Amino acid sequence: MSSLISQSGYHHGDLRNALLEAGEQLLVKRGVAALSLREVAKLAGVSHAAPYRHFRDKAALLRALAQSGFGRLRSDIRAAAGKIPHDPEQKLVAAGVAYVHLAVRNPELIQLMFDAGIDRPEDEDIEQASMGVFELLVDIIGTGIEAGVFRDRGARELALVAWTSMHGMAMLLAARLMGANVEDDEALDRMVRSVALNVIYGISR
Repeated sequence: MSSLISQSGYHHGDLRNALLEAGEQLLVKRGVAALSLREVAKLAGVSHAAPYRHFRDKAALLRALAQSGFGRLRSDIRAAAGKIPHDPEQKLVAAGVAYVHLAVRNPELIQLMFDAGIDRPEDEDIEQASMGVFELLVDIIGTGIEAGVFRDRGARELALVAWTSMHGMAMLLAARLMGANVEDDEALDRMVRSVALNVIYGISR
């Protein structure tokens, strides 16, 4: 996340993103329970009333942070997969690596993104943002089906298999429950690639 906050506080023209950045920083330091719009305003260097221009209450801020997290995940996966233009299997592996890296580097954010306790309004912003991630996986697998690499069982069905596997691995690693050194990028990548390849073997022809 590009910094919109200096030591002297908010200094950029984009108040909403500055508030989101401050909110994420507080989320990491203090957790959801201790996060408040007043503290977010203080960190961003704006008046206590300023956050209410964009967020009705704390719940609205949390939803925006979760939505932003899905946007970042989608961008990370797209960038990683885009480096491998002609190999659907390796594109899917790269997607898994990107997913896990975001989770282990931002465990508080990833937990918020998938927190069923968040008050989710009927406008379904978070669901739409998460579907953007899912559709990337559908596209990767659809390309693989057309190339004869993956089983022709429906791209959406296989994408769901891939996502649930990636997510389970990401959450276990983010919670430090697999005995892996998540600070070692090379070791982490090897583990993720090994698991991802086993998932791929299950959906390959």
